[in-house]
Amino acid sequence: MVDHLSEEQRANLPNNPSMLPTPVITYGMVHKLECKQDRKVTLPSVIDEGNTGKSGAGEPKAAKDEKQVKYAWNSPSLMIVCEDGDLNSALHHLVASLHDPFAAHAVATLLIQESVREPFLDRLVEQLQPLDGQVANHPNYVRTLAKLQKLKAETIVGNPKTVSPNATPMLVSDLTHNYLGDGPTGVVTMHTFRTPKEATQVNLKETLSYSSVSIWNEKLASAYEVCALLKDDTFMVNCFNVDLTPIKPAFDANRNDVTIAKGYHYETLTINRQRKIIVFAVGSIFAN
Repeated sequence: MVDHLSEEQRANLPNNPSMLPTPVITYGMVHKLECKQDRKVTLPSVIDEGNTGKSGAGEPKAAKDEKQVKYAWNSPSLMIVCEDGDLNSALHHLVASLHDPFAAHAVATLLIQESVREPFLDRLVEQLQPLDGQVANHPNYVRTLAKLQKLKAETIVGNPKTVSPNATPMLVSDLTHNYLGDGPTGVVTMHTFRTPKEATQVNLKETLSYSSVSIWNEKLASAYEVCALLKDDTFMVNCFNVDLTPIKPAFDANRNDVTIAKGYHYETLTINRQRKIIVFAVGSIFAN
């Protein structure tokens, strides 16, 4: 740091390095920001018990075939990470989803810009911890692992020194959820794009319906372009899983509206003949 100072600035420095003030912002705060949080475990709801057969009078009920039980998606979300986005915040929410993949609004699909893919994934792997046993032993997750072994897909997993391959949070590259089975899979699929507009084309591979789309891009104009091109109706720019109560009445009434509540800008409007909700932090207005 001292090497970049001018001669005049060097002359004003104290002779004893220990007298220099302690930096308020450290390297770790910028490049390796961590947020420790309580681990939660959510299991998907059953929508089909999958009974193997009918029982006659006086006969015991047939045992349930676990492989035939069907589970419901729990409002999955799509995350789009651009090179100009807040990578620390996006990483925080993605890691939480990877550790609790069956939770409501958990990220099911990640679209990541090619220019930041490698450093972003390197940091992600460092934060991955073993899945809770209830998730690792869930039939949908076990089924997904078996299918991935057959498909020989590219996966991003936790450090094998600390995370078992049978209980690891997982990103699956260039595969869609429908290849892995019906219902929640317990993993996050990932696709790479070069430009924000290309991201909307890449996502056409996925057949999953998302409850919301989280876009991490500091350029609001670019984020709005993505909102216009995607068929989804709820978009959260540089934020995640925000309460939609302040704007939901206007959306349900098919009425254009704008409001600010709890530090967020909410609006509902019609784009390409489709009503949408767009939410972003109030500070984003002044940053742009």
